[in-house]
Amino acid sequence: MNSASKGKTSLAKFEEFFSTTYKDDVFEILEKYPDERSLIVDYHDLEMFDPDLADLLIEKPEEVIAASQKAIKNIDPLMKDAELNIRFKNLSNIVPLNILLSKYIGKFVAADGIVRKTDEIRPRIETGVFECRGCMRLHEVEQTSSNVILEPSLCNECGGRSFRLLQEESKYIDTQTARMQEPLENLSGGIEPKQMLLTLEDDLVDTLNPGDKVRITGTLKTFREERSGKFKNYLYVNHIEALEQEFEELDISEEDEAEILELSKDPHIHDKIINSTAPSIRGYRSVKEAIALQLFGGSKKELEDKTHLRGDIHILIVGDPGIGKSQILKYVSKLAPRSVYTSGKGTSGAGLTAAAVRDELGGWSLEAGALVLGDQGNVCVDELDKMRSEDRSALHEALEQQTVSIAKAGIMATLNTRCSVLAAANPKFGRFDRYKTVADQIDLPAPILSRFDLTFVIEDKPNVENDRKLAQHILKTHQYSSVEYEIEPELLRKYIAYARKNINPKLSEGAVQVLEDFYVEVRGGAVEEDAPVPITARQLEAIIRLAEASAKLQLKESVDADDARRAIKLQKKCLEQVGYDPDTGKIDIDKVEGRTPKSDRDKIQKVVEEIEKLEEIEGGAPIGTLKETMKEEYDVSGEKLDSMLKQLKSKGLIYEPKTGTYKKVPE
Repeated sequence: MNSASKGKTSLAKFEEFFSTTYKDDVFEILEKYPDERSLIVDYHDLEMFDPDLADLLIEKPEEVIAASQKAIKNIDPLMKDAELNIRFKNLSNIVPLNILLSKYIGKFVAADGIVRKTDEIRPRIETGVFECRGCMRLHEVEQTSSNVILEPSLCNECGGRSFRLLQEESKYIDTQTARMQEPLENLSGGIEPKQMLLTLEDDLVDTLNPGDKVRITGTLKTFREERSGKFKNYLYVNHIEALEQEFEELDISEEDEAEILELSKDPHIHDKIINSTAPSIRGYRSVKEAIALQLFGGSKKELEDKTHLRGDIHILIVGDPGIGKSQILKYVSKLAPRSVYTSGKGTSGAGLTAAAVRDELGGWSLEAGALVLGDQGNVCVDELDKMRSEDRSALHEALEQQTVSIAKAGIMATLNTRCSVLAAANPKFGRFDRYKTVADQIDLPAPILSRFDLTFVIEDKPNVENDRKLAQHILKTHQYSSVEYEIEPELLRKYIAYARKNINPKLSEGAVQVLEDFYVEVRGGAVEEDAPVPITARQLEAIIRLAEASAKLQLKESVDADDARRAIKLQKKCLEQVGYDPDTGKIDIDKVEGRTPKSDRDKIQKVVEEIEKLEEIEGGAPIGTLKETMKEEYDVSGEKLDSMLKQLKSKGLIYEPKTGTYKKVPE
């Protein structure tokens, strides 16, 4: 059967299809929603009605879609010559982007991906109206190319060959280009994701945002680039379906599900999952436990007033060089069902959040960065301390509000970054100094530090017994090139995906009581005036997330007292490492979050008082006398005093009328 015969057959079949199976849908859209420009047809319905027609749609989409649109006009019950786009959903021909190559050109396909970039909306000329320069007669020419305007070949009236395009009389359609890339769960570490150019027209424009996870149905076409002369593939989009469910693309069979449920009943499941997290690195149990809980995540909640409470857990690992921080991050980026890995050294703020970039025609468009692409997954940021301070500030909103707001080049947008962040940083001075406070050695601002639920400090301390075990472990790994897993990585990946998708645990009364008692008890030691604050509500929320993750790890629907105790133990370990103040012997939350601790604030106040005293006696406070007094009476070293004086000067509380002498600024 030739193409014309197939076209007529398709037209007749679609007329029957729209008059019978889709009669109500057609009437509803024409009668009730006259402003609607598209009718959505379920591909399964078409397949049930006529399998041959459904197959022909896959093979010859342009002809079949044109026939379907003509059929609607022919059977329009309102006789309005209806012009509707026919869009097909639930296509069975789903092709991964990495194999969507030249053999599919001209075919109707569906592909899943993450929207990386969207360009400006522009008009495309659909029907050009031309005026003959000789006799002024008007000619209409349908335009099939977006790059070249097709003119009439000859004037029917006078035989002239010179025409003028009447731009305002011509008919236009909105068009937009976008770019999507492979879903992150289809990638293993180190593979560059495949990308695909998308062309959207009419009512599909302005429906995509960077970071959206979508299934695109359309015709794979090709065009020739003017500059290079090379051919390039693109998808002419017919239908867009949002894929909001987490980890839906990770294929979990019935056998996998049975194995996952069986595994969750193991009384040692907690230890098995911890031991299967970065098994090539020995030790660091607390860090591995925290990362295991982060992979599962807490329960996200939306309150009645539309306030969002995040369930994602953020972790910061600060440690000496050569202890395997980067290796842990790399392993997590491969284990997490959806993940992005980036290093702070080569990452800009725009690369983390979103960038405004110029498109081929000089307009501005938005391109998604690592945190947006990692939405609903894990983002691993190595060498966080190496990022420029102005780029690190991009993390503030992303970590707590889980959005990024962009105001660049006239583009105002808010994108989702609902991801868990696992970051690693080195101490400010290369290695940890046991005689300096931990907060002083983390080269990160307080607002960033305070947004991490857990901060771990790992020191490389020589120890004969531990060093021998570590050496044996490394040598064994190199000797046999193998690692022993308690749970195979692929099964663990599916286990995590299953838990995140299906389990949403709630706090039990027992867990609530344990958490309440802990919070009140820890803060109870700070009731006397001017005592350091040990923890705040922010830490309590972090413990709740960890407890929920512990329950989710065991596929439980309820968070019990044991989960709460496990979360408390982990949080206390971090607080004791980072927040212990040797001057007071207590935990000070200001130390954890990078602010000036209570003991230092008291000493700064003493410095101001001593300057006032010396000013009354000597007309100013000489640096030598000040250092001597502060060392004898308050055990403040000269180096510490210099730091305090610098801080007081920057805040405008003291000034230096002459070198080496200080005075208090009058109030």
